[in-house]
Amino acid sequence: MTKRDAYFDNVKFLLILLVVIGHLVEPLYDDPLLRPLYLFIYSFHIPMFVLVSGYFAKNIGTGDYLNKVISRLVIPYLAFETLYSLFDYWIYDRNELVFSYFTPYWLMWFFFSMILWKVAMPYIIRIRYALPIAIAVALLAGYANDAQYYASVSRTIVFFPFFLIGYYLDKSMISRLHTRVMRIVSAVVLGVSFAMIVFYSQLYRKEWFYGSFSYESLGHNEWSAGIYRIGVYALAIVVGGAVLSLVPRRNLPVVSGMGMNTLYTYLLHGFIVMALTAGGLYDILDSAASKWLLIPMGITITVILSLSSIRTWLRWLIEPRARRIFKRHPGRSGREGQTEHG
Repeated sequence: MTKRDAYFDNVKFLLILLVVIGHLVEPLYDDPLLRPLYLFIYSFHIPMFVLVSGYFAKNIGTGDYLNKVISRLVIPYLAFETLYSLFDYWIYDRNELVFSYFTPYWLMWFFFSMILWKVAMPYIIRIRYALPIAIAVALLAGYANDAQYYASVSRTIVFFPFFLIGYYLDKSMISRLHTRVMRIVSAVVLGVSFAMIVFYSQLYRKEWFYGSFSYESLGHNEWSAGIYRIGVYALAIVVGGAVLSLVPRRNLPVVSGMGMNTLYTYLLHGFIVMALTAGGLYDILDSAASKWLLIPMGITITVILSLSSIRTWLRWLIEPRARRIFKRHPGRSGREGQTEHG
C-alpha cells in the first residue's frame, strides 16, 4: 500500500470544509456580510478539488482501473442520487418523486463528472496538447446555450482542464509552492484577493464560478465573452495556488486523519444542509452575529462527518465491496493507495 501524503490529506480537509461552509452560506448569499465570503470560497475551491482529484488519477489504465471506477464512483453515484431524490421528496414535501440520474441532483454533479473524466482520461492523455485543447473547448462551451445542467455537460467540460492539470502535476512542481518566498507571496495574494472581493462583491456574479451557465445567460452575448471565463480560470489558479502554498505539509494528527474521509463528508453533508433549510434555520438568522454562526456550524458538521467512526458505520454504503459483480482475471492486481476521495 502506498504511503499516504499528509499534505494532501490536509488540503482535502480544508477543501471539504469550504464545501460545507459554502453550502451553508449559500441561502444567505444576498447578505452583504456573507456574500464576499461565499464568492471568495467559490473563486477557487471547486477547481482545486477537481485538481486534487486529477492528481490522484495517475493510475489510469493500470490493473482493474475500470472496475474501480464502477465500484468507487458509479455505484455510490447511483445510490446517493437515489437517496437524495427520496430525501428531497420527503423533506420538501414535493408533489412528485423524480429520479434524475442524467441530471445530477445538486452536489452529485461532481460524481457524475468524475465518472466521465475517469472514463475519458485513458483516451484524452494520448492526445497531443490535451490541456490547451481542453481549455479551448471549455471556452467555446460557454457560447452554447444548450450545454448546461443535463448530464452535467457544462461543468464536466468547464472543470476538466483542472482535472488534467492535476493529472500532469508532480510532487516536485507542488514543492515549489512551499518555499519561504512563495508562502509570503501567497499570503499577500490571499489578502489582496479577499479585499478586492469585499470591496467589489456587487460586481461579481456567483454563476461565473459554477461552470454551468452560458455566457449569454450571464448577460454577455458578445463574441469576446470567453475572456471572462479566462479571468475566472486565472483567479482560481492564483488564489487556489496561494492556498495550496500555505497548507502545512507536516502530519497534523487530527486534521490529516479527517482528511482521509472527505468522501463521506461530501456525500453526507447535503442531507444535513437540506434538513436545516427545510427546518427553517435561515428564517431565524436575523442578526449578523447569528449568521456568522454558520461558520462554526460548518466546522462542526465537517469534523463530525470526517470521524473514522462514521467511515466504519457507513462504509458498506459509501465504499461497497463490489468484487462479486466483476469477472475475475487471473494475474491482475490493482494498486491500492491514496485516492482522490479518501
